[in-house]
Amino acid sequence: MEKLLSVKKIVVGNQQVKILRDISFEVKEKEIVSIVGESGCGKSMTLRTIIKLLPKNLEILSGEIYFDRIEIRKYNEMEKIRGKEIGMVFQEPSSYLNPLFTIGNQIEESIKENISKKEKKEKIVNILKEIGLSPNVYYQYPHQLSGGMQQRAMIAMSLINKPKLLLADEPTTALDVTTAFGIINLLKNLISKYGLSIIFVTHDISLARYISDKIIVMYAGMILEKGNADLVYNKPLHPYTQKLITCLPEKYKKGEKIRTIEGEVPSFKNLPIGCPFSPRCEYRQKLCEEKIPEEIEVDNRIVRCIRYGNFMEN
Repeated sequence: MEKLLSVKKIVVGNQQVKILRDISFEVKEKEIVSIVGESGCGKSMTLRTIIKLLPKNLEILSGEIYFDRIEIRKYNEMEKIRGKEIGMVFQEPSSYLNPLFTIGNQIEESIKENISKKEKKEKIVNILKEIGLSPNVYYQYPHQLSGGMQQRAMIAMSLINKPKLLLADEPTTALDVTTAFGIINLLKNLISKYGLSIIFVTHDISLARYISDKIIVMYAGMILEKGNADLVYNKPLHPYTQKLITCLPEKYKKGEKIRTIEGEVPSFKNLPIGCPFSPRCEYRQKLCEEKIPEEIEVDNRIVRCIRYGNFMEN
């Protein structure tokens, strides 16, 4: 498979704070890559960086982003890419759907082609059918749809121009388990139906393992581990990844107390000098508090931790 997206050593922030630090990963054609981590780790900001949809007080300070051979950071016509070559599904669809317009009207606004009103309607009805919604949804308003239907409508909006890459920002948030499972299977089917690639953001590493080819584990704006989904899930290397998996409900024994990761994600304005996870890590040493480990390859994965490589000898 050919490389579709390449993110190289991206740093995002301003003079006072760095939100993303040294972010590097790749997405191949027809591949699903999940970004996992707690709230406030920089997952959504990573997606917004790819399409240059950052808050006004933040910018890409260094690094490169290549999408289909286009250098995004230097590209000044993002309207030709956003919504057309790269689709975006935001979390909480009710916050992004306009309550005053029908679903059909809102999807129609996303169409980039110069076609007639009749052709646009036919195109919208077809995409609604393909994602499992009735054609009648075309005439309905957001408040008339369930949360799952609203999310499918958002997916239809992001697919209407047949993009090459879909960015899905926690699309199962606030949905019940059955509805969420339907959305996940829909996304997996889109790979074969449209031949697109997907970057899927979630806090649930078990869900990431189910849907993904690769998993990226983020914490405090840095990537701590990345690699094949099954390897990362079954043989996690970084202490943070291990903690995320240990806390999963399916890992509990009968009668066992709920597990948590002690402490909390640090504020971007008050990040540790060394490894960002060191204040919460049971394996931390003095070096962890003084130096940020470089990424190294271990067992066909990339990990950022002094427990691996030559760090212990230096």
